[in-house]
Amino acid sequence: MITTADAHSDSVEGFTVILRKANSLWRRAGVRTADRKALLAELETELNGAHQDGHGVDSVLGEDSDQMLRSWAIERGMCGRALRLALVIPSAFIGIVTGMSVVLLVLLAGFSDWSTAFDPGPFVLPFYASGGLLGYLCALLCVWGVLRCFGDPNALSTVRWLSVLLPIGGVLCTGAGVAVAWSRGFNTSVPVFVTVVGVVVVGLGLTIGLARYLGVNGRNDSETETGRDVVGNDVG
Repeated sequence: MITTADAHSDSVEGFTVILRKANSLWRRAGVRTADRKALLAELETELNGAHQDGHGVDSVLGEDSDQMLRSWAIERGMCGRALRLALVIPSAFIGIVTGMSVVLLVLLAGFSDWSTAFDPGPFVLPFYASGGLLGYLCALLCVWGVLRCFGDPNALSTVRWLSVLLPIGGVLCTGAGVAVAWSRGFNTSVPVFVTVVGVVVVGLGLTIGLARYLGVNGRNDSETETGRDVVGNDVG
């Protein structure tokens, strides 16, 4: 919580401390960079005005400064609008790769000159299906965990959309990858392998990005307009 101990009313440096803490709180609440700049400019104006009138920080932020700052962002509809794709997309891919690690190794061996003793035989379909399911679940878990760790208020809605779109995107990307391999006569050369992987990665990245966009912009207002939920803390 921001208190008068963080800044002396006659200290510009003290105001900087307050603005830095406010920026951190709003970042955790999912306020976009441009919106944070607008809020910080407004806060700085209010603090300077209070200082000129001889009032302290409490006259602007009240006794519960965190709640006051949170309310500023909520009332303006600025909370939970940051996409944070730099967090969502890598975390989803980490989950996918982790869950499908064995399957990916087998596929890599098939596109290389490696000799492998592993052959799923009649269980080839269950083998690949189980790997895909595990990668799917790990992706959901990783995205949810990372967003909750960073206090994102739309973690749950993002995972809900991802749970719906990721299987669809996975099927489409797999089909596109197979089509590319088929067009090259299922050649196991490195260029073909890189092309197939590139198609799948781009397709999955777009799918994950779309899920995040819908999770942020298509969220239920009741999930993000409560004080504690907006900063990613537990509700209830």
